[in-house]
Amino acid sequence: MAPNTIQYTGEQARSFAGVSPEAWRHWRKVVPRLSAKSGKKARFSAGELIALAVVSAAVSTLNVGIARLAKRWDELFDLCAQQRPSSLRSTFVIVTVEKVELVDADRLSRERPAIVIPCEPIVDQLWSAAFSGAVQQAQATLPFAPQVVRGAPR
Repeated sequence: MAPNTIQYTGEQARSFAGVSPEAWRHWRKVVPRLSAKSGKKARFSAGELIALAVVSAAVSTLNVGIARLAKRWDELFDLCAQQRPSSLRSTFVIVTVEKVELVDADRLSRERPAIVIPCEPIVDQLWSAAFSGAVQQAQATLPFAPQVVRGAPR
């Protein structure tokens, strides 16, 4: 990852994609890209968050088994991580048994069965989440009132 890109924690990625903690644990076992990013130091790029949200849409909305297409999901993470989120906005993710690809709307194939997921609403959701002024949680109150601390006289 480039040093000047926004990186997201595993918890932020899981929350953004709407994946329950139980499902997240299972996904990390079956999708190699996710198992490689475990622990508190795991970081995700915006492209990877978009890929994760696409996987979540396929699993939850279309009832696709996560393990059945684990190899395709890994390919999707690689494809999305290489793209800028703004360039993903106008694309569709096409998942077939043979491969996964990112295509523009005018190149959609009508020749074979496929899972087709538009990226635009996911990119818009990421943009809103990343740049909204709304704070998700209020800061906890401090247990002790702040006090001025002075060093010893010299």
